[in-house]
Amino acid sequence: MAIRFSIKLPIEPFKIIKENSTIFMIGSCFAEHIGNKLNNVGYKTIVNPFGILFNPISISNSIASIITNKQFATTDLIQIQDGRYVSLSHHGSCSGLIAETVKDDINSSIIKAHHDLKYSDTLIITLGSAWVYTYLKTETIVANCHKIPNKEFSKRLLDVAEIVDSLNKAILLIKGLNPKLNIIFSISPVKHLRDGVVENQQSKAALILAIAELIKQREANLFYFPAYEIVTDELRDYRFFENDHAHPNQLAIEYVWERFLTSCFDAKAIEKVNEAEQISKALNHKPLHFDQKNENLQERINLYLDKYSKQ
Repeated sequence: MAIRFSIKLPIEPFKIIKENSTIFMIGSCFAEHIGNKLNNVGYKTIVNPFGILFNPISISNSIASIITNKQFATTDLIQIQDGRYVSLSHHGSCSGLIAETVKDDINSSIIKAHHDLKYSDTLIITLGSAWVYTYLKTETIVANCHKIPNKEFSKRLLDVAEIVDSLNKAILLIKGLNPKLNIIFSISPVKHLRDGVVENQQSKAALILAIAELIKQREANLFYFPAYEIVTDELRDYRFFENDHAHPNQLAIEYVWERFLTSCFDAKAIEKVNEAEQISKALNHKPLHFDQKNENLQERINLYLDKYSKQ
């Protein structure tokens, strides 16, 4: 009897990404990996203007801030132990030693993100965790604790209804700004092991159930790409993870990328990606001897730019 140790996850394609699509991505660090891949193959891609975000409340709040063009004040920032000014609505990458500069950078990023989201074709939201931290001084859920002492926060697991309600509010705002925008939801395969192994699974389960309910309620223009399930059920092996056993490694990222292409890109878009990847390989190739193929490389680049940059 043949023994199977993994499955090939069936994905019904929804080929909504075209060769000229503009893609806006928000969410976990895994979103950044896929965003970098998209940028590298010639797509205009906007990735995480608030920095890496994990929980659905903070992601929804960041979307609301972008759509309403919220402007932060220096009083919205906190100076932490190392002297940096941080925003509890942002990742630590949106920080600095001068409060006024941090505030200005955050506000400029929001104004740009508002314009980019308004004219994007596809929004990809990658949720990482349903565990949230509430800052006790303001009783608000934060995007990042910035190594502020644990005693200043309370921690809890969001329930499915809370997640659905939060994302529904964000979708209503999105549709007001950009009614034709397609939204792809995904769950990050990154394991939040600091929460605990069982707790991580509880978190992922809540996110999966919430997205399923959201799509059931709304259906039109909402899609689900199963990145988490691909890694956990198709790859399902720690050789596809970094040494921390939490983050998928480059091999896993490449595999999910291929599944993403075949599921979400139409034929012309896949052709564009293939052309870009072939040119990239040729650019990275260092032949020992003169190669006739490389003689025409610049011509291939020019043809590619002429074909796609005008769209």
